[in-house]
Amino acid sequence: MKPIKISVTQLRQGMWLVEPTTSWINAPFVYGKSGIIKSAEQIKHIIASGYTEAYYDPARSETVQSAPCHSALGRSGARQTPLAEELCRARDLYFDACNYIKNLMQEKKVGAIEVAELKAFVNEIIQSLHRNFNALLLITTIKKTSDYTYRHSINVAIFSIAFAQFLGLDDEETFDTGMAGLFHDYGKAFVPLEILNAPRSLSPDETSVIRSHVRLGHDNLKDIPWVSDIILDGILHHHERHDGSGYPHQLSGEAISLHGRIISICDVYDALTSSRVYKNAIPPAQAVKKLFSMSGQAWAPGLVEHFIKLVGIFPVGTVVQLSNETTGIVCQQDHKSPLKPTVLVILKKDRPYAPYYLKLAQNDQVSINRVLVPSELGSIKNSKFYRMFLDR
Repeated sequence: MKPIKISVTQLRQGMWLVEPTTSWINAPFVYGKSGIIKSAEQIKHIIASGYTEAYYDPARSETVQSAPCHSALGRSGARQTPLAEELCRARDLYFDACNYIKNLMQEKKVGAIEVAELKAFVNEIIQSLHRNFNALLLITTIKKTSDYTYRHSINVAIFSIAFAQFLGLDDEETFDTGMAGLFHDYGKAFVPLEILNAPRSLSPDETSVIRSHVRLGHDNLKDIPWVSDIILDGILHHHERHDGSGYPHQLSGEAISLHGRIISICDVYDALTSSRVYKNAIPPAQAVKKLFSMSGQAWAPGLVEHFIKLVGIFPVGTVVQLSNETTGIVCQQDHKSPLKPTVLVILKKDRPYAPYYLKLAQNDQVSINRVLVPSELGSIKNSKFYRMFLDR
């Protein structure tokens, strides 16, 4: 039987991998060693090494479970909740989680809190992503400048959980990766606010203080019984870089944990798409291009490509102008047609319009003309739909 080419996220124990017929020079992201997949750890190593595809021989493989679907919809196998229905639940969850993390970081009492409360938030995020993958991701994109540190922690947790699921990590690892995302910036609770919120370039000494948040977060959590090694590694490694240029330990390559890499990509993506006191946000679609340009330097080749497959070329939350003179928000991907997502149309000729969903993959008459930049979002941010997510 002819070997079958699959994504590395579809690898399962018992599969017999074969060497590709194409030279590694022409296919550097295709895994090239033959043999049977013996463990989940082997699969994680292949993914962490940056490979995106592999060939397996069904005839020589042991009985394996069917590879799960990693499309943005239907991950749980259950009936999906309509976006409009899940958005309100997701919004309430998001605000509650942000307020909880804000109080937690301001009080600096992680060791004394009930872990059940924390687990409940992470589990609710996981369940919301199962019900409708797009709702929480849409809400992370519609953000205000204020309380950035707390909103950023929730956003990174959401993206980290979604990415871990996409990469095929098991439930326990996915949960701990989400917890690591939630606490990746916990050390900033111990950084002076005048440095943390400085609307200017920092001095070398101030930069050192900011960078100390990684160690401060790790050290203040390491002795708490429920904090796993995955959580600690995610916190400690999220500013390390594949080429060794990161901090605090200048780790490189495989010395950086997979969970640290996941959180690192999600951290940078959310930071790029967020407004800060010292910089403007950039559109999600532009942030995706920026991440791709950093592949090989900041992260192992291949891992960013997986993230881009997850969020799409036009990520959920991207505001686009269409060829029929309407403007809307990307609210769902079509992975078979990545240039043609589903758009929630809100404006026509910059004026409020009765909202409706437009599936571009099923409409050859309309296409995306361009992505709007933040300075052009005045009209859409004043729309009733958009504003319902700015405040509760």
